[in-house]
Amino acid sequence: MSKKKLRQRSCIACRKLENWTDLIRTVLVNNEVKVDLNHRMPGRGAWLHRNCFQVALERKAFNRSFKIEGDIKFNEIEDYLKNLSDY
Repeated sequence: MSKKKLRQRSCIACRKLENWTDLIRTVLVNNEVKVDLNHRMPGRGAWLHRNCFQVALERKAFNRSFKIEGDIKFNEIEDYLKNLSDY
């Protein structure tokens, strides 16, 4: 019996390929980046390593991934990443 191969996604900041289970999926909802914990939210997803958030901000990777110009709010993902680092 063969094992099923995991799907690979690339991080929007560092562009490295990883298994989708090792990345955080984000979705843009009303100009705010939301964390998609269940990987079921509708819309275009952007995948990110937990330690690549600052690089993504510097490179404006979220704007490029979501094909949007202007300001984007990052409150939810910042809180989520802060809570991850507390453990």
